[in-house]
Amino acid sequence: MPDTTKTLIFFTDSFPFGSSETFIENEFPFLLNSFKRIIIVTTNLTDAKTRKIPDNIAIVRIAYKPKFGFKVLSLLNFFNPVIQREIRLIKEEFLLKANKDILSVLLASYAKALEVNEIIKDVVAKHNIDIKSLYLYCYWMNDITSGVALFKSKHPEVKAFCRVHRWDVYFETQTPPYLPLRNFMIETLDSVYCISQDAYGYLQRLCNNRVTDHLKISRLGTFNRDKIVALPNRDMLQIISCSNLIPLKRVHLIIEALALIDDIKIDWKHFGKGRLQEELAVLGEEKLSGKANISYTMMGQVSNTELLDFYKKNKVDLFINVSETEGIPVSIIEAGSFGVVAIGTLVGGVGEILEEGENGFLLSQDCTPRDVANAIIRFYNLNETQKQQIRNKAILIWRDKYSAEKNYADFLDSVMHLGLTEPVKPD
Repeated sequence: MPDTTKTLIFFTDSFPFGSSETFIENEFPFLLNSFKRIIIVTTNLTDAKTRKIPDNIAIVRIAYKPKFGFKVLSLLNFFNPVIQREIRLIKEEFLLKANKDILSVLLASYAKALEVNEIIKDVVAKHNIDIKSLYLYCYWMNDITSGVALFKSKHPEVKAFCRVHRWDVYFETQTPPYLPLRNFMIETLDSVYCISQDAYGYLQRLCNNRVTDHLKISRLGTFNRDKIVALPNRDMLQIISCSNLIPLKRVHLIIEALALIDDIKIDWKHFGKGRLQEELAVLGEEKLSGKANISYTMMGQVSNTELLDFYKKNKVDLFINVSETEGIPVSIIEAGSFGVVAIGTLVGGVGEILEEGENGFLLSQDCTPRDVANAIIRFYNLNETQKQQIRNKAILIWRDKYSAEKNYADFLDSVMHLGLTEPVKPD
């Protein structure tokens, strides 16, 4: 039963609008069961609502970029202790130059922090929220989260926490290579929940091990309520991939890998769309149209429910993810829940999902089409007993590490115990 006193303000990029953040769909029922009232604050201003949520949940839509007045206010706060400490960290610990580009990123983030601080005040007043029973949850560690941290610093009785994934963790994924106010947020929030061990270790090092008790690992999870296991094929392979068609995902490597395979019958289906769609269609036509042993379909954007239904109703052998960087790819977790073996690049937290030769195959970050092709051939050449063993291990690892029932229950149990110790004060 939901707690009869606690109110949650949940900050998202787009949920419940648009097609991104599908992984929140698995977690949201657990939030509903844990809080009397939920208010969603999202930075999606234009898309239609695509997820079903109870009618009594209030939604506030805000722009991600700060308003001009808060940009000016941020400049006027340049000598604020939070900003000055961050500049010192930039120079002394991150070993970066506090140049115009980096200072612009920092001041824009602080401008949004100032604005979000006011937005939270307005929401609290409008909905008559008892601040002692208020929980603030950011699904990402971003500029919105800096505002939540600012509000928390002024109202320590509030419980505030966030998740971190990939782009919001690793400096090297950004241009310039910097993410603002991470130490301030980690030190001020009650908890920062990392979805991978890799992200946890990275943030520990970033904070110089000052507040490691604020960092926790809380893995994402998926459901397979029907306990359905995708059946294997014989004498051919059904290969699935699922991602946005953007440079980071390197779907061209799959096309080029399939072009190198001549003696295995393969049907490949890709789920997802993106700005490289036309370019990849041309590449597929060029590389694969003349190969009698290869068939392929670009399935486009589908809902998460439709993707899971595909696993339930079809024989699937392999899932491939060749991203250049990753947090924890939920697509691999979902495939594993159905006993589908995965091929993935050893980046981010992928090595926490895949164990080489146990439930899948790992490729180096700079893998070539030949490397991808060899992994496909390696799986195909396993005998039936070996294939079944590796499929069974995929299910066991999912049950142990990535079951939604277990992971989200544990996550909410941790959230409900926030604030039982004194917060660590930034130096």
